[in-house]
Amino acid sequence: MPELPEVELVKRDLEKIIGLEIVDYELSNYVINGHKINKRTIVKQPLDEFRRVQNSTILSIGRRGKYMYFSLRKENIEFNLVAHLGMSGAFFIVNHLDEISEKNFKKHWQVIFHLLNGQMLVYSDIRRFGEMRIVESLEGFKPIAEMAPEYTEEIARAHFIDTLKSGRYDESFIKPIIMDSKILPGVGNIYASEALYLSHILPTKRVKNISRERLSNLFDAIVEVFELSLSYGGSTISDYRSVTGGSGEMQNKFKVYGLNTCPEGHTLKTKVMNGRNTYYCTKCQR
Repeated sequence: MPELPEVELVKRDLEKIIGLEIVDYELSNYVINGHKINKRTIVKQPLDEFRRVQNSTILSIGRRGKYMYFSLRKENIEFNLVAHLGMSGAFFIVNHLDEISEKNFKKHWQVIFHLLNGQMLVYSDIRRFGEMRIVESLEGFKPIAEMAPEYTEEIARAHFIDTLKSGRYDESFIKPIIMDSKILPGVGNIYASEALYLSHILPTKRVKNISRERLSNLFDAIVEVFELSLSYGGSTISDYRSVTGGSGEMQNKFKVYGLNTCPEGHTLKTKVMNGRNTYYCTKCQR
């Protein structure tokens, strides 16, 4: 699943379409047929409501956690198109579908926005876990409204530590908890394992047994991993692609995720936590 760095990179790549009008759009048969059986594939609202995107102008593009949002204006009314890439979603800016080089992404397009300049903004999603919806305001969209501050905000560290030490999470294992957007937005399975290794904390350690100082070190490690990933174009394990179809290189910098040994040469352990594979070193982490 794309995590904060990957979503941020997509957002940055999409900024080139700011100011353009969405003159029309298309939905795939998967989306249309899903709605016919009340499944709401990709578009998480009635399709009649989604029509508002037509003839709207893109004012700005932002990100909160793993969500992206397009601020739109139509007939002097502003609203937002919120998107989540799910497990395998990707956006492409192309003149025609054949420009999408990865055949699975070309085959599994779900939404196409036709832009005033003749280009298409294509949302492809092989596994179809992604989401799109129109919301009047971000404050009224609960997943975003309840998010903790972004890691770049000055209050993020204090919020991270104070929330974890509030007593509410004492018995919880640290790894699943730091993946909660109410603690710190954007941390997923891969970067949680990487940050815990860098901060020498076992993923199975209970929150109550981690000092404030070590939690501060963990926050620093998360920031370090995020920034490193941004500099290397994100992680491409299987499905992540940039807007231009390129792959990231962060996967070549992993310390533990998907590996057999850590940088010190110790054999790594794996454990399924909350349904996700977790990689860690019992010698380097405690």
